[in-house]
Amino acid sequence: MKVRDLLTLGVEDLALGGKALCRHEGKVVFVDRGLPGDRITARVSKTQRSFAEAKLVSVDEPSADRIAARCAHEAVCGGCRMQDLPYEKQIAIKERQVRETLQHLAGIANPKVNPIVPAPSPWHYRNKMEFSFMRAPDGSAVLGMHERGTWDKVFELRECWITSPLVVAITTLTQRFAREKRWEPYHPTQHVGVVRFLTVRHLATTGECAVHLIAASDQMDGLSEWADAVLALSPEVKSVTLGLNTAHSNVAFMEEEIVLRGSDAIVERLLGLEYEVVGSAFLQTNSAQAEHLYQGALDAAQLTGEETVLDLYCGAGTMTLLFARAAKRAVGVETVSDAIDRARRNAVRNGLGETQFECGEARMIMREWAKGQRANPVKPDLIVVDPPRAGLHPRVVFRCAELAPKRIVYVSCNPATLARDLKDFASYGYELAEVTPYDMFPHTPHIECVARIERTAGAK
Repeated sequence: MKVRDLLTLGVEDLALGGKALCRHEGKVVFVDRGLPGDRITARVSKTQRSFAEAKLVSVDEPSADRIAARCAHEAVCGGCRMQDLPYEKQIAIKERQVRETLQHLAGIANPKVNPIVPAPSPWHYRNKMEFSFMRAPDGSAVLGMHERGTWDKVFELRECWITSPLVVAITTLTQRFAREKRWEPYHPTQHVGVVRFLTVRHLATTGECAVHLIAASDQMDGLSEWADAVLALSPEVKSVTLGLNTAHSNVAFMEEEIVLRGSDAIVERLLGLEYEVVGSAFLQTNSAQAEHLYQGALDAAQLTGEETVLDLYCGAGTMTLLFARAAKRAVGVETVSDAIDRARRNAVRNGLGETQFECGEARMIMREWAKGQRANPVKPDLIVVDPPRAGLHPRVVFRCAELAPKRIVYVSCNPATLARDLKDFASYGYELAEVTPYDMFPHTPHIECVARIERTAGAK
């Protein structure tokens, strides 16, 4: 099998991550698209000793399960790659993938995997979208989503069924301004140009919307006119900002944020608590399902009200405050100082001002507590972790076990790194009791989980 070979393949399954799993002459072939039961033609793009990767060329015989995708961009968009599979089939595949990942990567023969919790709605669920500017062949600005499998190609957004109509309207308006005012798109490799990203957050729980235009400078014709036009679209638009980003890395972050209209923050409401949300804040992007996820974490904690809870990777305190309301004491740890400041403000906002927050790396703070080098040491009955996709550093696992909590609640957005970390926890006497998958992102391969991990009698 060589690169650029054309293969006729039958899709057996979907791999973790959403790629079609096929076989050819004894070798596993992962194809960027395809559904179980499809007969496809694919072009080989990469070969290894035991597997190959390929790009879909055509679906020659569609699966009996295949349905018409709702979105006009489905064939090119890198987002909702499972939209042509019925929703009940999507969640069944995700639940099975969690079980198989724990078996194969964590070495747990029969993990207790509870039924997956489907999203309250598979449409219009996403509260935050990020769009990129790119230069069209005629030199004009294109604003939209990246084409599937690319970093340097963007298609102009006309519709999107996973976010709100207001987000689409804001994007369409910005596309028009960018063309009419001849905004110059930033080039990600030549590092010339101005406009880079548009980020829009529209919260269904409160109806509040924030719009962030991210650029390399503020030198854009019609910027004030654009801000007025965005604000006029809907009374739900509460914040319009310009984020300055001069870094060469092609990431939608803001070194400085300038409020153009409204305030610098909007408000999210989850399980009866309110949170101020700024442009750089992490927030679950499906508000309705986030409430189910956080309630699942609270249920897994099995609190009596007398516990001390340590929440690692706490961000702006979303889960810390939920646990503070249900426990005797809660402590949040986060590396980003601005997030800690916002967490403390959120605590006061919700009448939980006594909640403790510590700024720094989790492994270093826990090490200092263990060695008596830091004030207000924590002896937790429960540790909650909600790490990024890369999961936990092995030393964080060790430090968690060193503190000897009775229970650990692990909120994961990546079943593979969850499985790896469960294996590490097992070496210190902590075992998986149960895991519940949550479909936070319908039509995508992403899976969120809440795992309850218990300290065994023979723990070190």
